[in-house]
Amino acid sequence: MSASRNAARAVLLVACGLALGGCDLEKYKGTRGLPPAPTNLAYPAVGVTPPQRPGRLRTPEEQKKLEADLLARGKR
Repeated sequence: MSASRNAARAVLLVACGLALGGCDLEKYKGTRGLPPAPTNLAYPAVGVTPPQRPGRLRTPEEQKKLEADLLARGKR
């Protein structure tokens, strides 16, 4: 009984493999009213550093003044 069940499973597995192997998606490209796939996708550059930002960094005094101003505005 077990051998026939294993044989049936093997036949089913082979049949599913053959059915899925027959699926060829290349013949469906651009058909049925679908537009063709884009050829050039604009992906962000990986590993490229952005250009230097204009301006300068704040001095510690300017940073403390801005933080104090924000805290004062938050207490209003």
